[in-house]
Amino acid sequence: MGNSDSHAAFVDGVKRLLDEDVPEPDQEFWSSLFSAPMSAEDIFEIVGPDHVRQLRSKRPGNLQALLRGTVAAMAQVCSAADESGALSAPQQTAANTTVRLLTRVVPFLVEDKEDEVLTSILWRPGGYAVSSSALPVGEAGALSSNGVSEAALKATAEETLADGDIASASPTPAEPLEAMAPAFSAVSPAAPASAAVLGDDILYHIGRFLFLPGYTVSPRTKMTGKDRGPIPTHRVDDRVIWKGGVGAASQVSAMPVSQAVIRTRVEVLRCVLACLSGPLFQTADEYQEEPPRWLLRFTGGEVCHTANLFCSLMSTVFCYDPVGWGVPYGGYFSGDQEEEIVDIALQVLCVVMDFDPQDANASVDGNAGTVVQAKPDEGESEYIVDNSQLQAGSHGLAYRKTMQIDDMDSTRTALWGTTVCGKEEDGWLKVSDGYFLPFALKGKQVLTLKTSKKSKLRNVYRYMLQSIHKDIEIDLIFTNLVRMLSTVYKANQTLLPNSVRPVGFFQEALVLLWHLLTLNTAFTRRVVDHLDTNQVLLPVLYLLQQAQNAPHLVGLLHTASFVLLVLSSERSFSVRLNEPFTEKLSLRIPAFQGCHADLVALTLHKVISDSLPRPANDALVEMLLTVLCNVSPYVKAFALESCLKLVALIDRCARPAYLFRSAFTHHGLGFLIEMVNNIIQYQFEGNSMLVYSVLRQKEVFQSLADLKLPPPRTKGDGSTGGEAVEATWVPTEEWVKSIQKKLPLQAILCLIEYMSPQIEELCKMSDVTDQNHVLKFLKTTTMVGILPVPHPIVIRTYQASTYTSMWFTSYMWGVIFTRSQRMPLYDWKKIRLVIINQ
Repeated sequence: MGNSDSHAAFVDGVKRLLDEDVPEPDQEFWSSLFSAPMSAEDIFEIVGPDHVRQLRSKRPGNLQALLRGTVAAMAQVCSAADESGALSAPQQTAANTTVRLLTRVVPFLVEDKEDEVLTSILWRPGGYAVSSSALPVGEAGALSSNGVSEAALKATAEETLADGDIASASPTPAEPLEAMAPAFSAVSPAAPASAAVLGDDILYHIGRFLFLPGYTVSPRTKMTGKDRGPIPTHRVDDRVIWKGGVGAASQVSAMPVSQAVIRTRVEVLRCVLACLSGPLFQTADEYQEEPPRWLLRFTGGEVCHTANLFCSLMSTVFCYDPVGWGVPYGGYFSGDQEEEIVDIALQVLCVVMDFDPQDANASVDGNAGTVVQAKPDEGESEYIVDNSQLQAGSHGLAYRKTMQIDDMDSTRTALWGTTVCGKEEDGWLKVSDGYFLPFALKGKQVLTLKTSKKSKLRNVYRYMLQSIHKDIEIDLIFTNLVRMLSTVYKANQTLLPNSVRPVGFFQEALVLLWHLLTLNTAFTRRVVDHLDTNQVLLPVLYLLQQAQNAPHLVGLLHTASFVLLVLSSERSFSVRLNEPFTEKLSLRIPAFQGCHADLVALTLHKVISDSLPRPANDALVEMLLTVLCNVSPYVKAFALESCLKLVALIDRCARPAYLFRSAFTHHGLGFLIEMVNNIIQYQFEGNSMLVYSVLRQKEVFQSLADLKLPPPRTKGDGSTGGEAVEATWVPTEEWVKSIQKKLPLQAILCLIEYMSPQIEELCKMSDVTDQNHVLKFLKTTTMVGILPVPHPIVIRTYQASTYTSMWFTSYMWGVIFTRSQRMPLYDWKKIRLVIINQ
């Protein structure tokens, strides 16, 4: 009966929030709401999207009170954990309910960035100003909504918010909330000080919950009372990180973790993902011009336990063993809970790594916490409230009533990182309403003149990923990435049915590999120079071909191509392709005996051949042909099957129907011609089979040397592939001459001119009918002194651009959305970043 009563009380509480204004001091109401033991399924069923939108539009005061009450309840839980190191059953219930409620509500708070009321609630210091008729607050000296006198609140705020006067304070902006939590007699949503930013407080307490003793961690040493120490932000605390491995010594003792704790971590991480889901509800242009504040704040390095979270997520992912001791069915012993936390950890990592604030428009420049930025009056200057030198553990810089350092107004604070306008006066900044801000405190500058150059935003998670440099950590990451990705193809070629279970998060794992390769030079150098890159090549090629004809995996197709492009630009990777290929891999390619370069050539040939008829795939084709061109100078010997397929591909790309289809299709043909050039100039001796294939198809290359403008296409000609956009382009004689100059045919034509007569004479004189005789002759022949001087080897690699960055953002969020449908976090009708087909 108890749970039924609590469930009914929660339902009634939600109805009351929707139907009437709930006063913030109603402690009984808020306590009953957060003490109800509600499952995630219950909350998702009771609190619908329209309920949140109704609160947002019709009763914003209730929405603000609900969020403040959630923060206050979380603060009480944190306070209890700090004191005793454990949580009672009611406190555990309150923690679970607040996390689940935030997970449900927050996605509907990020749907509309233009909602000024919602922006005020979350990001305006002090929150949204509810009309006085709805606020039963007293005059000065009366009790505030949490039962603490206004005078006491001001005194507490003055003590905790005074410009870094308490050096031992936590560097997180929401520390005052938690410091005052013990004073609450019951859960109450009142803001602790006018400077509090509700969005920051939510992120702060979510960060606390991820490493809260008795809730998500069991500290390795005592963390209560004086042993607790300050809450870290940029420092790794070995007492609470989930696992050692990346960013922390692998010798860190294992933390005893129950299935319940793993489930709790999953729920809090899902809440983090919900808070960061803002990009889903923006167009690409909107996202680039003004990224969501949640994402800016979370990645900016000011949320507590930032370093702990990065190390814990990385170690959780890369210490996971999906195979299970390498024995059949061993992966089933790891448990669904462990795979689930790896899954959600990968998604959080991919989201934070994807966000590059350097691409962000500076409309968020220094003012992420303000709603409207005032234009400076004539004679005034703009200054950034700068905490980089002082490193204060406060919300910001308190305004002074006079030019006296101690004459603070506890109700007004200039938040760190925001911009203020004023005139300099005797070493003080005088703002328009007569208040003052000091230029320096304790000898440290706290106001910095704002220049026209946009302030630099940062993503500390990308920085931490770039900073991984230890060989042991890189080896751990690479080995386990290969192990996770390999389960996808090994699961389909086992003797025992279902003895290897494929991971479900292979797309996220591949995206994280992409970020590692493009962000961390030390990782790339270690992997290509000292580790076996052929091990990661196999799953990437398998995923590439599997995604080829699956419309829902088109993003995976391009991601695998991007990874191959980056790897192919490394010489060591290409040289290692000469190692013999002896493994089993279920691919739709001809059987062959050769090296890993043949595996690459045959797999890419299959994907390219199937993609050529569709003009929409021209960019993909060009990228894969670039991969073939990059590796070609280092391949000692292609197998027969590879040679035949590659030359046939040149023949196909040289046909007028393809070559003249658009102004850009000749790029791919140029890469193929350059590939043959590389082999002839640098690997002639071992590639006699390819040379013979070129000689047999000499007409293809000679026709390219004599390329002519084709006759005009008729109106009903279907060779254009049905693309209306291509019909506007018509090749000209000048264009044909220009591409002829770009095609590097000189060495190939020289080879044909010199070797073709000799082969024909050999066949006539010796009555040769077997190609082995010709191949033997070619192996004993040298082209030294015949071919032109070898050209420099040109290697092309990925160049970051706004377009590709935005593509990866869209792809990653599309994956997250499609894989979060068990309990839908997001309303697909409101999503604008990607197109959802229902």
